[in-house]
Amino acid sequence: MTNLPVIDIERLGACSGDRGLQDTAAAIRSACQDAGFFYLEGHGIDAVSVTAAFEANRKFHAQPLPIKQQIAYNRWHRGYLGFGGAQLKASSRYKPASAPNLMESFFLRHEVAADHPDRLEGRPLQGPNQWPADPGFKTAISRYDFMLRDLGLRLLPAFSVAIGQDPTFLQQYFNPPSTALRLNHYPPNPAKGGEEAFGSHPHTDYGFLTLLLQDNVGGLEVEGDRGKWFPVPYRPNAFVVNIGDIFARWTNDVFRSTPHRVINKSADRDRYSIAYFFDPNLEAVIDCFPAFRETGVSKYEPIRFIDYFTGRLDANYHRAKTV
Repeated sequence: MTNLPVIDIERLGACSGDRGLQDTAAAIRSACQDAGFFYLEGHGIDAVSVTAAFEANRKFHAQPLPIKQQIAYNRWHRGYLGFGGAQLKASSRYKPASAPNLMESFFLRHEVAADHPDRLEGRPLQGPNQWPADPGFKTAISRYDFMLRDLGLRLLPAFSVAIGQDPTFLQQYFNPPSTALRLNHYPPNPAKGGEEAFGSHPHTDYGFLTLLLQDNVGGLEVEGDRGKWFPVPYRPNAFVVNIGDIFARWTNDVFRSTPHRVINKSADRDRYSIAYFFDPNLEAVIDCFPAFRETGVSKYEPIRFIDYFTGRLDANYHRAKTV
């Protein structure tokens, strides 16, 4: 855990005989079995788009609270979530937190057309996105969101081969993917915050894959085998990638959904990050792949992704509106 692996996908291809694909898949398998985290380089996301997304993040959170609350987090889990809006209640391995996270966020999820049946019926997670009035914000964040969705799709062949399957295997579960983009702001650490002064309490991510960009303030930590926490330093031009609970379930926990947390230890610097969650289609059934069943037994019962996902979201994000 003291040195997370670095995986460069510049040579990544999509054909089973491609050397770049085989090498990338082997590196991903090793990283996911050992740490559940790695740095991703050679991803092709240009620096201009990254800079614009971070500037939009800072500018949005610098606005007065009443302005941000005009697009408050809603029952489709989109919009602005202020301080105290998230508190860990449902976790795969941790007891409920005694205090909310010390952070604020803006959430954007996959677009759902206005005439789509799921949206018309008001189905969970299938509502409209909310946008601030600033057109420059929407331009920068929409572009970044599109590029990260493309990156997630480009990674699917490597993850398919990493689990011993054909490069096209996982595509069936991501047609289309469900996604979320989260712009995070962590204020400087309070001098007397106590043991529960977490920017983000220890947790595992819910879904398939998380692609995180962070600034150089620091604060992200991952948990090792014996409960020791290790920092994940800023690495220029690299994403921090980790797998979530759904991918762990698919592999019977052979691939690790590793606990992590955020503590902004700076007394005078704000921390910003942008997390992108790339997940299966909401209707996908998550059942352990046969190759990972020990003596034919799975640790988990099959479950639709939407049922698992909304259960965790509704428990932890208590500020979501009910109407």
